[in-house]
This record gives sequence, C-alpha cells and structure tokens, in this order.
Amino acid sequence: MQQIKGILFDKDGTLMDFYSGWFPVGTQITDLLVEEVGLKDDPSTKASLLEAIGLHGDNIDPAGILAAGTTQEMSEAFVRILRDKQVNPEKLEHLEDWLTRKLHQLTLSNRHNLKPTADLHFLLGQLRRHGLKLGIATADDLESTEFFLELAGIADYFDFIGTSDCYEKKPSPCMLQAFCEVGSMSAEEVAVAGDTVTDIRFARNSAAGLAIGVLSGASGMSELQDADFVIPTVADIVQADGRFIWQND
Repeated sequence: MQQIKGILFDKDGTLMDFYSGWFPVGTQITDLLVEEVGLKDDPSTKASLLEAIGLHGDNIDPAGILAAGTTQEMSEAFVRILRDKQVNPEKLEHLEDWLTRKLHQLTLSNRHNLKPTADLHFLLGQLRRHGLKLGIATADDLESTEFFLELAGIADYFDFIGTSDCYEKKPSPCMLQAFCEVGSMSAEEVAVAGDTVTDIRFARNSAAGLAIGVLSGASGMSELQDADFVIPTVADIVQADGRFIWQND
C-alpha cells in the first residue's frame, strides 16, 4: 500500500449524523408533497412515498434513496408513485426543482438539530497537521453541503467538495479523480471514508488506496464487510497513540 496522502469523506452518516438530519427531513418532505398534490388525506400515499425513498417506520434502508441517493432519484421515485395515484401530470412536471427548494428550506429549518458524528474540529485539525489533503464526495447538492460545513465551522479544512449536482454521482470515480487532480495525488494515495455500500463501491471503482466504512450512518457491519477497515466513527481514523488505522501492524 502506498502512503495515504488524502482522505475523501462522504457527508451524511459520515461527517453529519444521519438521523439528526435526513430522518426528519425525509418525513417532512413527504408531508409537504402530499399536501402539494392534494393527497394529504390519503395516508397510503404518504406511506408509499416513504417506502420509495427507503424509510420504513423508524428504520432507514442503507441502500435506499434517502441514505445514498440524489434529489433526482428521489424525484423519479416520487413521480412513479404519484402517477399511479393519478396525480395531474402538470404538478409533477417540475417536481425535482420543487424538491431541491423544499429540501434546502427543511435543512435550514432543522439546522439546530444537525449534529456531527464526532469532534470534527479536532479530527480534521489532526489530519491537516499530518499534511493530508481532505475532500468530500456526497450525493447531496452543493448548496446543502456548504450549508452544513459552514454551520459546523469546518469548511476551511477541505481542499475539495464533490456533490452530485456538480459531478457524476458515486459510485462513479469522477469525484475521486477530481480530488486527485486538486491534491496532486494518485488514486492509490487516497482513502475513502463512508457509511454505505455505495461508498465502498466508489472506493473500489476509483482504485482508491483504502475503503474505510463507518458505523455512524445507516449501515451495519454486514453492509460494510467489503471495506478494508470498519470503525465506529471517523474519529477512529486516528488512534489513541496518534497513529492512523492503516498504520496498525
């Protein structure tokens, strides 16, 4: 294994606590949508919309749209459900734009509930002091990603921000390739850290040096078994003795 010179982090479930952010947003967006299309008195429609994005009661499908998908994929899933409900096609024509606006508004209104998965200032400061380049590769859009980074006060730590509205979505290697260009690194010199199967596939598709799974998101050990390392949170990238996890004997 070559020396690791950079770490590319997923955002939701990896840096940001997934349940404090996307769980309430997922339920609230469906409430707004059924009202928008005139089906707020049809509980079966809301249930179908929640299922379509991977929300099953209090459980989140780690491979579902809410955990690992994009706004476009959410829109497409909602459109399929609402077409079956005979919703006026004109109401669905610009659904993705409506979702983008509403999701950002809901993120803003839920900002006081958003929690990091670890002491990110301490962790990212440690990584920077070791000379590592830091980046983000997320299925979220740029506006919401920058909002979280500013809210958490960690924007200045990152050399690269990759989002699904600016790059081809994971598991395509595009974001890692762009990160390598920014940091003058090869793919083998990058570790990818994420909480979903998509993140591990992204690392493999990109020929990254390491795939690090974290248990702070929607996935468990069984979903992340193909990672090189599985750790509780990103804080465990740096061990108690100051060494990185990949420096274990």
